[in-house]
Amino acid sequence: MDDKKNEFDTDVDLDSLISYFSKDEKSNAENKMSINKEAIKKTSQEKKKFVVHIDESELNYSESNNNKPSDNSSVYFSNYPKRKTNTQNKAPTAAKPSSQSVKKKVKSVGGNFAVILFACIILFTTLTSYVSISGLNDILAINTSDVVIKVEIPEDPTYDDILDILHDNDLIKQKMLCNMFAKFRHYDDEDNKYLSGVYYLNRSMGIEGMLNKCMAAPESAETVTLGFPEGWTIKQIFEKLEKYDVCKTDRLYSALTDVDYEFDFVRSLTAEEERYQLLEGYIFPDTYNFYLDADANYVIRKFLSNFNDRWTDEYQARADKLGYTMDEIIIIASIIQKEAADSSQMKAVSSVIHNRLKNSVKFPTLGCDSTAIYVSNYVKPVVGGTKGNYYLSKYDTAANKGLPPGPICNPGVDAIEAALYPSDTSYYYFLHDNSGKIYMARTQQEHESNYVLAIKANNAD
Repeated sequence: MDDKKNEFDTDVDLDSLISYFSKDEKSNAENKMSINKEAIKKTSQEKKKFVVHIDESELNYSESNNNKPSDNSSVYFSNYPKRKTNTQNKAPTAAKPSSQSVKKKVKSVGGNFAVILFACIILFTTLTSYVSISGLNDILAINTSDVVIKVEIPEDPTYDDILDILHDNDLIKQKMLCNMFAKFRHYDDEDNKYLSGVYYLNRSMGIEGMLNKCMAAPESAETVTLGFPEGWTIKQIFEKLEKYDVCKTDRLYSALTDVDYEFDFVRSLTAEEERYQLLEGYIFPDTYNFYLDADANYVIRKFLSNFNDRWTDEYQARADKLGYTMDEIIIIASIIQKEAADSSQMKAVSSVIHNRLKNSVKFPTLGCDSTAIYVSNYVKPVVGGTKGNYYLSKYDTAANKGLPPGPICNPGVDAIEAALYPSDTSYYYFLHDNSGKIYMARTQQEHESNYVLAIKANNAD
């Protein structure tokens, strides 16, 4: 066998070599001379050269086999020449995670999930508690602020509009809870009418108290009945309302100027600079039943609604026939109300005013003292001396032509009808003695004579 091996160079094709030695000795001896060694070498050069290796590191020895190699030892082939293995560049084989490592990872993930879940529960509980406490404060007015906030409600507001305005002005925190409670209490019923206007609200009122303030018929346990005489001014009426705890005067004055009331007659009025109060003359004197601590808009609406009912189509038709507007008739009626001693004199006084207005060339002024007294007694105390003098220069009918810029009081039905239906006279003057007796005159001379008679009557008393 060694002889056969020596016949070839070391660089011999392994396949040819194996084929050669695999034949039996006899066959090899007979064909020895017929083997083309050059062809075998040539073929071996054309093929890749291999060398046999036995990797001892793969040998598995066991004590049970007396350290003998096991059958699992491996033989492999590699390209020749043998290359050195670069262990540094060899990619490490990923080790399979042990069961203990997997358990640790699962335990770590489970722990993190538990922490996150616990944090979410705490956050949800905190938010729920805040919403619940805040909602209870809105409903029950527990631990709330007494700070008064002025809000404006637009014309024809709905229940939802009111809630939005209360929430926008920070008067309620939890709108959804308040809405649920208010609906449970039937504040969203179609029969409930909410009124436009300026309202002074605070959180201590609770959602029910605030909604009641904005309603046409607020719910209250206490009411008071008050009467207001014909001829009273806004100042007198407001002072009485405050005295009997119906509403404060500053809020009533604010409601007069800041609210656009929905009545057609109000919209027909012109708010000129020289006019003291636009609604003076329309706070109709009568007897009213008021809720205590009522809202200013609600109070004023009661007066205006009463006037709206009293001013009939017949009144308007008569004013149109006389050539006067409704406002001019009310101005005339307010002067009649202050100048006449009683209702029996009103039509006679009205005739003098109408006669002077018709003959403005000869009688340019009305000369009624009541217009100047109105500013001195009821306007100056409210606006002060400087502003009061300005109004006096506009309202004084002894110095100014025609009617004053606005009514000087709130007249009753008798004065209004006297303004619409004056007596048919030729009088241009009148005066009273201390007892209230009236003296009428056609000329200045008759008027001076009546003045002497009035002095005598006063001295006789």
